[in-house]
Amino acid sequence: MKLTRLALAGALALISYAATAESVIRPVPIPDFSKIGKAEAAELVEMRAEFDRSKATLVGEQLAKAYSLLASSYAQAGFYAEADVALANAIVVTPDDARWIYLRGMLAQMRNQTAQANDFLEQALRLDRKYVPMRVAVAEARLAGGNVDGARQVVDQAGAEGKDNAMLASLRARIALRQGRHADALSALNEALRLDPGANQLYGVQAEIYTAQGNKTSADAARAKAGTVAVRQLDPLLAGFLGVNTIDLAANAQQPGTPAANQDDPLTRARFLIGVQQFDAARAPLDEALRAKPNDSGLLSLSARIEALLGNRTVALARANDAVRLSPNDAAALVTRGVVAETGGDEAAAQADYEKAISLDANLIEARLLLGNRFMRINRYAQAAEQYRQLIRLEPKVVEHHGRLAAAQVSDGRCTEALRDLEASLKANQRQGYAAQVFVRVSSTCRGTTEAQRKTAADYARRLYIERPIPQVIEAVALANAAEGKFTVAAEMQGSAMFAAVRDGGNEAADPFREFFKKFQASQMPDKPWPADSGLFRPARLQPQASRPAPAAQPASARQN
Repeated sequence: MKLTRLALAGALALISYAATAESVIRPVPIPDFSKIGKAEAAELVEMRAEFDRSKATLVGEQLAKAYSLLASSYAQAGFYAEADVALANAIVVTPDDARWIYLRGMLAQMRNQTAQANDFLEQALRLDRKYVPMRVAVAEARLAGGNVDGARQVVDQAGAEGKDNAMLASLRARIALRQGRHADALSALNEALRLDPGANQLYGVQAEIYTAQGNKTSADAARAKAGTVAVRQLDPLLAGFLGVNTIDLAANAQQPGTPAANQDDPLTRARFLIGVQQFDAARAPLDEALRAKPNDSGLLSLSARIEALLGNRTVALARANDAVRLSPNDAAALVTRGVVAETGGDEAAAQADYEKAISLDANLIEARLLLGNRFMRINRYAQAAEQYRQLIRLEPKVVEHHGRLAAAQVSDGRCTEALRDLEASLKANQRQGYAAQVFVRVSSTCRGTTEAQRKTAADYARRLYIERPIPQVIEAVALANAAEGKFTVAAEMQGSAMFAAVRDGGNEAADPFREFFKKFQASQMPDKPWPADSGLFRPARLQPQASRPAPAAQPASARQN
């Protein structure tokens, strides 16, 4: 299909495709807030407005995270259908990220959509074999569906991550009991009790095993010990998604795939609250943890970050300095002090701490990202490119790093080098859709692009438009058309990109696309792959953020959607 024909179909194709396919971002419906309290509704309205304002500036993993946070907020308020759409969008943006697929599966379980839940959970496990709660959820689902052999296979393939795991041991016991392997069942059950002696619910399974063996005396003794305490297993992903204040641990412990989390530990509580951006609420458990361990540099660093995020610079800096004083050669403590300094506006001090931290540990991802961003802001593009290049080495699956490196190289006048680097990355992994989009953008605007590279870019553009016609992709394809002198087609496509952006995020979402639209209308070719005000060219400095208060707890019956 020719790109000109695709452009003419623009808006109608986008509307129909978004309505019928799971490969395109869909608008997240606004929930009926009349079902919840006014205070919680106001918080959700404010949160949604912030999401809609920032969405157009995000790509890749950051955009997926934004959708997941939106889904988390809606799920915590009981708006499961809307949360599902947001999670589906996160999956569209980063289809190989097992986290969002797993959470969508667990959300489907909560909505009693068994078939869909099982499908999502199986997909998640294929992508991530190491996160034990995913494996547990799949095993439970297979067991519930009567696929006992399949459940056994999943549990037996747990590997090193499943070693000394009481939940997996209890599953082995239940599976072996179903298969009539009573000796194996008893051995696995005893192992589960050894790993989690307080899980007295296991004695009920033990009684079933003894009964199957015909050992009535032992069965009666085990049954007398049986209680309601289930095996405990931390699932930070699910707990963070649902919100620490909304999880019914007792209920979840008895449902397939929703193991209980330990909320008694203040540090665990704090991390959950931080994960759902409830920074104010995280202060209390952090302070509790610090009272118990006042000289713990890790706790001091975590607290310093929270205070910096909330704008309390004096306390943040004091705790960050204490952390460095206690652990002067701890690279992580230095990074935290740099984060506190940058958030407070002292970028020179932050740069010094990032550089010292990297000298101690060359594999610090956060320090390299923040240092690269700092170099971009002060026009030291070659140094920024080196930091981003190291990020690609450290995190080859994080596609945004390719855009960062290309932006630094283009700013430094080395667009042909950017093309060569992108070609190498795409040759190693042709599934990198974002890297392909960056290649299309750079090849369209670089004067040193070869004919072979233009042909490759055209092929990528055609494929990207068909597979994932999101606004950013449409803009890249518009650039490719403009590079061929087809400014009318480019303007039409850019207009459809703006239409899609408005459809998904309101009028403001179209603003990042206006610069190129005006150029295409004037038959002018942009000289950079992204608009001049793109965050890739001028990454924002860390700033204090507003905390999102914890949602008010409500009865489960009032929260179903």
